[in-house]
Amino acid sequence: MDLQGAASIATAETKTVVEHLGAIDPMPGNPIVLTAWTVLDAANDLDDLPTVEACLRVIDASFSGTLPARSDVHIVFDFFN
Repeated sequence: MDLQGAASIATAETKTVVEHLGAIDPMPGNPIVLTAWTVLDAANDLDDLPTVEACLRVIDASFSGTLPARSDVHIVFDFFN
């Protein structure tokens, strides 16, 4: 596969849309984003505002196509520990 073919596949994958918890997730197979949605729900229930904000930044980064900050990813993945 050439680079142009890989780019078109990557573009096609990011255009898939899945509705999750009432919002649109453009990267349904991204484990960081899926975990962020789950942690966001739990953090909202516990009124954990710093974690809610970190989750939103991770989700926003996925919408803009950028990588989330490493510190936010650590907050998301360490939430249930």
